Amino acid sequence: MKKTIVLFGLLFVGLVSMNLFAENHHAIDKNIVIVNSKISDGWYNSTVSYHNYNTGTESKYTLDVKVESDRVVKIDFGNGGSVHTGFNNEGYTYTGGFFTFEKDFYGNITAATASVSITNASGTRTYKVRIG
Repeated sequence: MKKTIVLFGLLFVGLVSMNLFAENHHAIDKNIVIVNSKISDGWYNSTVSYHNYNTGTESKYTLDVKVESDRVVKIDFGNGGSVHTGFNNEGYTYTGGFFTFEKDFYGNITAATASVSITNASGTRTYKVRIG
C-alpha cells in the first residue's frame, strides 16, 4: 500500500512538473526557446527592417542578432559592420532592443520582436528585429 501511494505521489509530481514546464516553455522554431517569456541568450538569424528617417530609406534584410538578457544587443550586418550596445568609436547611441512576443489565437508564442534605434549627428535609424 505504501509503495502504491509513493508511486502515485511521484507520478503526480512528475505530471504537474511537466505541465508547469509546458506552460512556461515555448518554441518559436527549432532554434529559439522561450522560457518564462524570455528568449534565451545567443545568436539568432532574424528579419531586420531598416528605416532611416532623414533619407526615407527603407529596406529588409536577413541578419544575425545577438541576444543577452532578453534584449538585442548587437546587429551584425555580415560585411564586418555592426551596431551594438556599449562603447563604440562611431559616435552613435544605441537604444531599445527589448523583446515583445507575438502570439497566435491560442496564446502560443509565434515570434519575438524588438526595435533598436541608432542616433548620431546625422539623425536616427531604426531597426525592427523579428525572430521567428
